[in-house]
Amino acid sequence: MSIEMHQLSKMFNKHEFALSDVDFMLRKGEVVGLVGPNGAGKTTLMKIISGIIVQYDGELTFQGEGRSVGSLIEKPKFFPNKSGRYNINYFHSLFGGDDQHFDEIIESLGIETYLKKKVKNYSLGMKQRLGIALALISNPDYLVLDEPTNGMDPDGIRHILGYLKRLAKEKGIGILISSHILEDIESMSDRVYVIKEGRMINEYAGNQHDREVLELTFSEGDLHQALHVLEAYEGVTRNGQILSVPFAGNMKQVLKHLSQNDLFPVDVNRKKDTLEDFYFQNMESEAK
Repeated sequence: MSIEMHQLSKMFNKHEFALSDVDFMLRKGEVVGLVGPNGAGKTTLMKIISGIIVQYDGELTFQGEGRSVGSLIEKPKFFPNKSGRYNINYFHSLFGGDDQHFDEIIESLGIETYLKKKVKNYSLGMKQRLGIALALISNPDYLVLDEPTNGMDPDGIRHILGYLKRLAKEKGIGILISSHILEDIESMSDRVYVIKEGRMINEYAGNQHDREVLELTFSEGDLHQALHVLEAYEGVTRNGQILSVPFAGNMKQVLKHLSQNDLFPVDVNRKKDTLEDFYFQNMESEAK
């Protein structure tokens, strides 16, 4: 059971692609992160999945049972002069859902003490919590969240991300989430898509943070050959004369492979592979 995109493109003004030939998958029960610079196409992709944008090229399909999508994209839409309780009751009456589910959402998001206040008096963080609650009221199969922790303090962010991760694992909801805080995305995501200028440029697997990276610096004369030899290792990126090689296992295997081709780096640095490193390596590689 999943949402799948195949070669999906969206153009604005007949000249500029917001998305170009995007392949994407979100399975029920998993959390997928979406990261990229401003204007990369994240919000457009989320609006297409949520049904807000309906005209595009390519395919968007829902595989298996369950097609309902709850979303929080850009600024949450409320009745600002009404209370939080009024807003929740209003949308609850539109979308249904049992009262137990309704009460569980309110308690889990920690918004019960704020519901008597008018929404216009809410902080940004509280508006985000209320927006997440409204996205969940219909008990959706999939949840699409664009920067859901904006305006929250560190404790609030940790609480909300933990709750969302439990929803995916315990309720089987497929969650797509974007954020500029890469550490937060890495902590909760099973997979992460990196998007730039409307194109998916790479994917960071959830088990990737268990791997390490060798940063190998080569002389200018050896750089081209080293890059060719290291193509045997998936995910190699280049930054100037430094080649970063993700690997699992003994780093001596990588160095032995190089020495067999008479290649010897002038400097070797070993470190853990993180989403932040992966992200900036891909951004820099795309810029070359």
